[in-house]
Amino acid sequence: MMRRDFSQLEEYGPFDVLVVGGGIYGAWIAQDAALRGLRVALVERTDWGAGTSQASSKLLHGGLRYLEHFKFGLVQRALLERRRLAELAPHRVHPLRFAIPVYRGDRVGRLKMEAGLWLYDRLAGGKQPVPPHRMLSRKRAMEDWPFLGTEGLVGGFTYGDCGTDDARFTLEVVAGAMVAGAVCVNHAEAVELVMGKQGISGAMVHDALSGRTSQVMARVTVNAAGPWGGNLKGMRAEGRGLARLVKGVHLVLPALPVDDAFLLTARRDGRVFFLIPWYGRTLVGTTDTDYSGDPGEVTVTPEDIEYLLTEAGRVLGANAWTESDVLGSFAGVRTLINTPGTDSSPTDVTREWTLESPQPGLLMPVGGKLTSARVEAAITVQHLCSMLDRAPGACPTRRRPFAWAPRDGMDYADWEGGVTNAGTTLGLDPATARQSARRLGNTLTTLHQRLREAPDLARRIHPDLPFCMGEAVHAASQEMAVTLDDVLRRRVPLAILARLTPEQVVEVADHVAPELGWTWERAADEATGWCEQHGIVPRS
Repeated sequence: MMRRDFSQLEEYGPFDVLVVGGGIYGAWIAQDAALRGLRVALVERTDWGAGTSQASSKLLHGGLRYLEHFKFGLVQRALLERRRLAELAPHRVHPLRFAIPVYRGDRVGRLKMEAGLWLYDRLAGGKQPVPPHRMLSRKRAMEDWPFLGTEGLVGGFTYGDCGTDDARFTLEVVAGAMVAGAVCVNHAEAVELVMGKQGISGAMVHDALSGRTSQVMARVTVNAAGPWGGNLKGMRAEGRGLARLVKGVHLVLPALPVDDAFLLTARRDGRVFFLIPWYGRTLVGTTDTDYSGDPGEVTVTPEDIEYLLTEAGRVLGANAWTESDVLGSFAGVRTLINTPGTDSSPTDVTREWTLESPQPGLLMPVGGKLTSARVEAAITVQHLCSMLDRAPGACPTRRRPFAWAPRDGMDYADWEGGVTNAGTTLGLDPATARQSARRLGNTLTTLHQRLREAPDLARRIHPDLPFCMGEAVHAASQEMAVTLDDVLRRRVPLAILARLTPEQVVEVADHVAPELGWTWERAADEATGWCEQHGIVPRS
């Protein structure tokens, strides 16, 4: 159980390390540092993974396109980490077959693509969770993907990478940090860094629930707030310009008739984008455009939608989606290493990672990827240990299974099959039973017990998507969800996958209300506010 307790920040300090920002980097840093015996606090202004970490392409991958920029080390590190994560979290990391249709006039032709995929396989090494690439003839490509446009099609390739649910991935890493002893509190914003005699010595942290603000002291502070990091009060000018902010957009569209993901190249600007199966929908993205506004106010524009639909439509031909097919969308802001004086496009900027120390007592990770965050967090903690005169020892997350990984010694496929069958006997439909196993891992027993007590909770929240009402209640009681957005965007991502009705939102609010201590009036107000925020209009 993930229990939120702001008072622990006041009672358990001072800390060795205060981590500001509960995205994937902050989560991994907190877990790694706690496992090495450091006293750790992790605070997040809204919810775990609510910023950049919930707006990725939901992939754990090496980054095939980075080979064009000769980033062989970056790609190899990510591919090796992909293998490790698949071993540590088999419930969380799922193999995907990627398809690359090749058309006459594409920027990358068949020979160059074949060379790149060959190198991708070699860099990955052995024991990978996905098979090596294959070349397909035009005839075979048309047979495998009959819904694609055929004009100019000359063949294709398949290769493997892995998919995940990025918000739940981050949530589980936070859960692992709490198991290791870290004090982790969401909806607790670091509003200002605290200056001590030797440099930064912590931060003032505001609790959104109680309204009180407390001083959280730490020997070292890590600003892992991503695109918000430069705006943290108390940051010097040299820390504010370390990151270049780039907006990425994804559209949510109906499922394709195959389970394959697709890697495509836009004709307009030559950048790579994806079509990715996700919970019975297709994610289309991402874009890469510079961003200079408030990261919390990033939006999907008509121009973003037109770009992605047009480029996807070039490949889908007569089966192209239109704007009326868009079921949802999301945008996020990534941080890239800023190189002043250059005019390179965001697509050409490296996804490498760096660790900066803009002020004494303060560290700031910049750049990086979801896939490689664990490795880079370990480097950060090694640096922390040297600052604290502690021997770093071996990286403790290198072989440690995820907090919710099945631990009964069974083959994962056997485990998933068994608990899926158990879920169906409790009233879950097969798809929901399978997804709940993947999403909850070994905490699934808590959900199953609740379904025994209240069988009605086995029904889906939305008829088209594999999430039951019991999972919403589980999020509020076991996973530190505090608001409806915590439940409906990150614990159960219906907010981006479906056009919810006011009645569905009200029903979720009513079910989580007892767990969150809400009155029925409060639940109604929360549902109304959430609907207004998301543009959901009651039926007349």
